[in-house]
Amino acid sequence: MKKTKLAAAVAATVVSASALALSAGAYNAYIGLQTTTYSFRNAWTEGSYGKDTPYFNSWIVWGDGDNPEETFPEYEDNFDYDINGYALPATYTDASFDSDGTYTVKAEGIDWDLKDESDFNLVFVSTDLPADQGIEIKDISVSVDGTVVKTLDSFAYDPTVQYIQVDLANIWNPDVGAWGLAFPSDSVAITFTVAGLGAGEAAADAAPAEEAPSTGDVAAATDSSKGSPDTGVADVAVIAGLGLAAAAGIVVTRKRK
Repeated sequence: MKKTKLAAAVAATVVSASALALSAGAYNAYIGLQTTTYSFRNAWTEGSYGKDTPYFNSWIVWGDGDNPEETFPEYEDNFDYDINGYALPATYTDASFDSDGTYTVKAEGIDWDLKDESDFNLVFVSTDLPADQGIEIKDISVSVDGTVVKTLDSFAYDPTVQYIQVDLANIWNPDVGAWGLAFPSDSVAITFTVAGLGAGEAAADAAPAEEAPSTGDVAAATDSSKGSPDTGVADVAVIAGLGLAAAAGIVVTRKRK
């Protein structure tokens, strides 16, 4: 028999007061990842696992075989029959800002070797920055387990899309290519500089932009998807956003008895 159960995915994903305060920022940036076995956090815009779903603050992992809910018995309470997969603990640091500055997004607290992973299909930063307003993302550095493994002075994105997305690995896009770097045992972090927003309202009120431009802040948040329209690849997990239930650290699961 199936019994509906509310399980706290992870205490670390409960939104703190400081994180809530950052919601006032005009723009946001979210880290997104997908492994070669399609465990993932999708782009914030993705409909099934993005920002407006209860899964955005989790790491989504698919079960295997005829009884997928028994694939990882240590995470039995995290299996969700609605997605036929696991919504596992994760801690995501996402950025909220309204001015030029340098920001960091990060994924940690994830059971990275749960499926003997060793590589990514996708690594990216999804933002709600408009792509047609002359805003620039530059000076990008990628760190794995606290060590910088890749840097980029600039990044070219498609100005015909609605929002800027910085793709650092995408096996379906030959212009981006595979990850080809170290796989994390602890964390992945991406630091980048935003230019073209100006000083922001708060900084402009406090001081002239040339004297003390605001650099913004970073906030804790989190989650992912399958069959995302962002890549055009059917039935492939990609990456996503942040729902109210996820912000509370709650994941809806069903446990079979």
